[in-house]
Parts: sequence; structure tokens; C-alpha cells
Amino acid sequence: MSTLRTAFEMGVREYARTPVLLALLAFLPIYLILVFAWVMPESRAAVEVPVQGTMAVEMTTLTTVLTTPMAAAFVGGAAGLFLMQSASAVDGRLALVGADTSEIVAARAGVLVLAAAIGSVVSVGVLSTVASVERGLWYLLATLLVGLLYGGVGALVGLVLNRLAGIYVLMFGPFVDLFLAQSPLTDETHALAPLLPGHFPMKLAFDAALTARVRPANLWFSLAYLCVLAAVVGVAFRRAIRVG
Repeated sequence: MSTLRTAFEMGVREYARTPVLLALLAFLPIYLILVFAWVMPESRAAVEVPVQGTMAVEMTTLTTVLTTPMAAAFVGGAAGLFLMQSASAVDGRLALVGADTSEIVAARAGVLVLAAAIGSVVSVGVLSTVASVERGLWYLLATLLVGLLYGGVGALVGLVLNRLAGIYVLMFGPFVDLFLAQSPLTDETHALAPLLPGHFPMKLAFDAALTARVRPANLWFSLAYLCVLAAVVGVAFRRAIRVG
């Protein structure tokens, strides 16, 4: 059995044995999306949508469109944090006995992609029970990109912070980024917003959810950001394995 397959299967088993991760995956999207949908008033608000400008949107639709990627970000970030921390000692031992470091890193990346994909599908599925979006596949892709980006952020956080501190960072980070900095309720974008992980995928998400058109440039910028982040995480993880 190859190192890639062995490490991937180990990562999936570790994920399945972590109650917190399973609880986040099963209940967080339901709680976050449905609670926001329930508490929002039945009114409309003027929002700034990238491809269409100002338009009136129901508050329930707006908040669920915002909280769905945020739920995926929480799931992806927590997966990155927990899996990287639990894998450090095991992966270090695998490297010591001659396992290919690149395959170990690829296996962990595969587990993160799987967790982010499942979290995104679950989140969009919950959204569909209370609201509809214009371009469903594009919106799912945008949500997946958010989950993957915060999976990478969670992996970096897991390499430099302990679990408690990492949880706080990954609780408040996505909220500040996705719900506040990228909010379409204002036409003034904060200077730091374009530098945050959620900037381009959230633009794609708003286009896909609220209009019939999307701007492909937001997809390419999101993928470029993801590639850079993945490269940084890969280098940091390889170094952590060698040190461990």
C-alpha cells in the first residue's frame, strides 16, 4: 500500500474519531444557517452586488447567503487545525521510516479537501431548505473555495498555535472576514478586505446567489489565492514533519 493511500486513510479515520469535527460537520451548518434565517425580519435591504450594483434583497436570503460559506469556513478551518495537530507526531514517524514527505503532505491535503467538500455540500443543502440561489453550481463552487481557503488557514494556525488559541482564531476570523469585511450591505469596502481569504469567493457567491451572471475573474483570483496558500501550507507542513 502506498504512503499516499495509507496517510489518507489514517487522516480520514482520525477525522471520524474526532467528535468535535463530526459535530461541526453535522450540526453547525444547520444551526448557523437556520437560526439566522429564523431571526431575520421579513424585510428587504439595499445591497451592493458585484455584477449588478445596488439591488433590493430579502434579509432572510441575504443572511443565509452570507452564513452558508461561513459554515463551510468553520468546518474547513477546524478540520485543518485538528488534523494538522493530530497528524504531526504520526507523520513525523512516517517520515523517519522512509515515507515520502510529498505523499504525506498530499494525503493530508486530500483529507482537507474531502472535509471542505462535505461541509460545503451540507451547508448549501441546508440553505436550499430556506432560500434559493440563481446559479446553484456556481454558488456551491464559491462555498467550496471558502471552505478550502479556510482549511488552509486552519492548517497554518494548527502549525503555530495550540488547539485552544487556534479555535478562537478560527471562530472569529471567518466571522470578521466573511460576515463583516465582505458584507454587501455597504458600498464602502474596508482597505484590508481584498487581502482576506474570503474576498474573491464571496464576490463570486453574491453574484451566483443573487443574479443570473457571474464574473469569472473572481474565480481565477480565488484559485490563485488558494494556490499560493496551498504552497505556503505545503512548505510549512514539510518543515514541521522534518523537525518532528
